[in-house]
Amino acid sequence: MFFKFYFKYFKFLKVKVFIITVLILIFSSIIIAKSSFKGYLYILYREIMRTQTLLSIRHQSVLAGEHFLVAFTAGDNKNAQLVLQTAEHFYQPICKDFNVSLRHKIPIILYPSSKELNASFGWAASESTMGAYWAGIIRVLSPQGWLHANNSQEKEEIFVSSGPMAHEVTHLVVDYIVKGNIPRWLTEGLAQYEEKKLTGFRFDYPDFINQPLYPLAKMDRGFDQLPNQMLAYRQSLSLVEYLHQAYGPESLKKILTALSQGKNFNLALKEAGVVYPTFPQKNPLAQLESNWQAWLAQTKQR
Repeated sequence: MFFKFYFKYFKFLKVKVFIITVLILIFSSIIIAKSSFKGYLYILYREIMRTQTLLSIRHQSVLAGEHFLVAFTAGDNKNAQLVLQTAEHFYQPICKDFNVSLRHKIPIILYPSSKELNASFGWAASESTMGAYWAGIIRVLSPQGWLHANNSQEKEEIFVSSGPMAHEVTHLVVDYIVKGNIPRWLTEGLAQYEEKKLTGFRFDYPDFINQPLYPLAKMDRGFDQLPNQMLAYRQSLSLVEYLHQAYGPESLKKILTALSQGKNFNLALKEAGVVYPTFPQKNPLAQLESNWQAWLAQTKQR
């Protein structure tokens, strides 16, 4: 009887120790991964939104490529084919530049008019955009809504060089790397930099450095509310160009790696070697801003 009791008690202790050990491991993991917790929540939110979108377009016409699904309205098949072809064209070089590969097909929704595209985001009808990325989904204005060409070859050339696909696919790839943890100006700057590299397109803003520049602290959550959007976008590109020229492309990869681990942007700048601890009186973002402005004055960038 004693041995039977002892055996049961021993088993109880083993279970208790096991439970305590598991709890310790769980709490340790939570502490270690605390900075990444928001990232995991964002991944969950993004995948829910992506799944909901795939369900919402199940009754629409859909073209499937190797990496993308393009949903479109009846009668817009040729434009859908052009969008799919262009997205696939940019996918590999962008993924190669950022050293990433996605495991699932990316939904692209094609809208016949700006009004319908804007309505999908709850924007005012007066908003003007050819495309937008959000939470795993690319939304694009059909080329029929803005592109006028003499023939199909010219139309394709214009859409590839001036359309939104390189820009929006870059946004998507960056988002999957950093899990939503990135300042708005940086993702816009990266998307423009990649777009310029692949297509030669750049927003033209002559002598932007002679304008009163926006503080970086206002170019994150308040980005869309800045009165001069052209200036905000041009600043964003200039900052990424500065990081490339001053510190090399590896610095940006290190910044994205740190952000992907849930670290804040100031810490990411330190880990990438973009700012130095010899200036403790300046926070890293202010130091970056000061160095960038000095570079602007020196290079007289346009």
